[in-house]
Amino acid sequence: MSGLEECRHLEKPSKVQFAGSCFLMVWLFVCYIPQYARIVRRQSAEGLSTLYILLGSLSGVCAIGNILVLPSSAVDMGCCRVNSYFACIGSLLGLMQVIFGIACFWVILFLYVYYSEEEGEDEKSGRRRSTAWMVLAVVGGFALAVLSLSVMVLRQTPGMAQTYADMLGIAMTCLASVQWLPQVYTTWHLGHLGSLSVVALCLQTPFTWTFSINMMMRYGVEGWSVWVVYVFVGIMEWTLIGTAVLFHIRDRGRGRISSRLSTGSGLGSVEERRPLLSHA
Repeated sequence: MSGLEECRHLEKPSKVQFAGSCFLMVWLFVCYIPQYARIVRRQSAEGLSTLYILLGSLSGVCAIGNILVLPSSAVDMGCCRVNSYFACIGSLLGLMQVIFGIACFWVILFLYVYYSEEEGEDEKSGRRRSTAWMVLAVVGGFALAVLSLSVMVLRQTPGMAQTYADMLGIAMTCLASVQWLPQVYTTWHLGHLGSLSVVALCLQTPFTWTFSINMMMRYGVEGWSVWVVYVFVGIMEWTLIGTAVLFHIRDRGRGRISSRLSTGSGLGSVEERRPLLSHA
């Protein structure tokens, strides 16, 4: 299909898909609000794994680089010169969704760095305040490297854009699929969620699967590198929610045992205070 035919195809975007994409972006922001609020309220990043933050941020950089260098994205951006404003936004919504999602995660990165300075004691997982700044420096350097390489590929070897995008997609998938393993370990090691919001997880999981299906429909099998990562993320989010449920059941069980012991000791005290012989 020629560039002109592609632009004609994008000239009349589906209003239903447009509305659905906008709804997903709003939903995504709502998903992150409980996580932001929990970190700010506790004024601590305890419970958030350093590797989870690092790998998630690096994965996000790969995701942005992947979708920016995809040949289909180049066509979408090029068609904005000839198509209407509405058609242009509609064709770029997939790209905007990915960038917006990564931006939401980067807010957690910045909160993590900020509140690591506010914490008086290092958390049990061994995180140090200097480590948070190191994570930010690594992510910033990696983003600069990926951006520079992407510009070089698009300008000097545009024919390699699809291959380069696939490489970034594979890197993104690998990083995102292992990103949640350190978080699951940290949560299990601490024995509680800490600053990790289970409400945010419960909101994000259905979003993740809905968004992955939306990306499948938009980019198809050829654009597998865009959406396959969200399938892995959805599975790991289920795992964390299951861990939170186990902690809740455990804490309820401990509460019942503690309550029974308190009741039993109270009855014992009453029995001890009763006279051995009752007067007639």
